[in-house]
Amino acid sequence: MSERTRESLPIRIIKMTVKIIGLVLVFGTTLFFLWRAFISTIVPKEVDGLAPNANLYAAWKAAEKEGEELTYFMQDQNKTTTAEHNYSYFTAHEVAFLEDANQIQVLFRYNNATIRSLVKDYELPEIPDRTTDLYDVTLYVAYDLTPDDVTDNDGNDPDSVRFVRYYPTATQSATSLMYNYRRLTFDGIDMNVTDNPVLAVYVDVYYVEDIDYEKDSYGTLCIYDYATKKEYCTLTKDEAEALRNFQ
Repeated sequence: MSERTRESLPIRIIKMTVKIIGLVLVFGTTLFFLWRAFISTIVPKEVDGLAPNANLYAAWKAAEKEGEELTYFMQDQNKTTTAEHNYSYFTAHEVAFLEDANQIQVLFRYNNATIRSLVKDYELPEIPDRTTDLYDVTLYVAYDLTPDDVTDNDGNDPDSVRFVRYYPTATQSATSLMYNYRRLTFDGIDMNVTDNPVLAVYVDVYYVEDIDYEKDSYGTLCIYDYATKKEYCTLTKDEAEALRNFQ
């Protein structure tokens, strides 16, 4: 073996080692971010699934008595705010319309970047604790006062559309690596009222230190409109078990 070959062998080993380390770093970093993205999408168990309460329990028992399953519906709506001033701030991650219980449950979600945007938008002196309640979340429901006339359903005429605001009757909170969750329960909303049918349901979001319902909201999401198809679902095994153990 020549002197040149003997001298180049350590160099080749060093180059190979550097290459292997580089590949490990690249693949390791990629796997880390994939894992981080996957973990961040998992809904925490504290807010995963319908939250039982007395109204939902009564509806479930009534359905069980009739030998039927309690169902709820969802709609395919835009889940995330898209306006320029609040792009991707807020998400209605899951929405369940429980007609038999006159109840709507919303899994409201926002990420840590939204909190940083809040600091910028309101010129706050510091970043608030992510576990605090930073947002006032209500439902704004549009009722049709003239159901025989479909030409005036745009909500611009107070004589044709009436708006009612509903406040959450229960809230559960949780956080994950990137996201902050609030499961909000709204009771007393009859989605099948016939005299003045529901035209639309909106989620309105206000910063808790700037609640003025006469002003435009910080973020709004339409979670229901009368012209969109309803997709019906049944309770999961865990949701039924939670109701069974409620009382």
